[in-house]
Amino acid sequence: MCVSIVVFVNPGSRANRRDPDHARRFSRILGETGHVLAPASSDALAAEARQVAEAQPSIIGVHGGDGTLHWTVTALLRAYGERPLPPLALLPGGTMNVVASSLGILVQPETLLAQLAAAQRDVRPHSVVLRRCMKVQDEYGFVFGTGLISNFLEEYYAKGDYGATRAIWLLLRSIVSEAFTGRYAKRIFRRFHGRVFVDGQILPWATLLGLGAATVSEVGLGFKLNHRADDHPGRFSVLAIHSSPLGLTRDLSAVRWGRGISPRRAWSALATRLVIEPDEPETLYTVDGDLYRARGNLSVELGPALSFIRPRSG
Repeated sequence: MCVSIVVFVNPGSRANRRDPDHARRFSRILGETGHVLAPASSDALAAEARQVAEAQPSIIGVHGGDGTLHWTVTALLRAYGERPLPPLALLPGGTMNVVASSLGILVQPETLLAQLAAAQRDVRPHSVVLRRCMKVQDEYGFVFGTGLISNFLEEYYAKGDYGATRAIWLLLRSIVSEAFTGRYAKRIFRRFHGRVFVDGQILPWATLLGLGAATVSEVGLGFKLNHRADDHPGRFSVLAIHSSPLGLTRDLSAVRWGRGISPRRAWSALATRLVIEPDEPETLYTVDGDLYRARGNLSVELGPALSFIRPRSG
């Protein structure tokens, strides 16, 4: 695999289910400068990542959503070991693309690939933006959440009908149900019970509506829930929501515009390590939109710095 650019394409992403010809078009754009991989399983992804680590391309592209990025970065970091990854090119094409949106990478995948191929042929440097990832248990990602955050996603994915319309509908339905003490709201607003340690210090709340950590600000629909994620390059933001569900409605506008939830309803900080000791035997949580269940304690640590290629304007 003697190529300058390698692009991972997720065949199961939203964009590729709608248009399976993406991989072929990407190959035509890259020409002799690149190669497209479309692993169909996690085992195949791990094997491809090991081959890429041996080939040492100068750029790795990832086409799909946040889940695809999370899985691909995890496989690559395991394959590269202590070696740094080459610059990553984000090619949004999934149900959720909050990492690309948070980093201001708002360009069509074909446009960015054409820029990369031309730059490689002309031996021109790329502008990059650096961002740390997080290590959640044994996986790597950029957004972690439990409680309200993972509950909402569980309901969002339940019927397989994704998109902004469904997300807005669920948000409104949850608020109305909570106002009238409905059973639906009880599923979405199930609280976390346990102990949370932030850099060794225990938080004073035994129950939380939601708990999150992130190195990017957005969570979807343009809402910047993790408003402190850009404050320090060597920390991730932590958000512990102790409000009532209806109390959060007062902060929707502030969250939308990046001012965050009021300190009266949520505690926020910057940290390098988060340890969660739940009272429940099993904890539902999310990493970059993918859902997991864990037994016992959960840990979130600061991961390595990654470089992302910044598209050229125009």
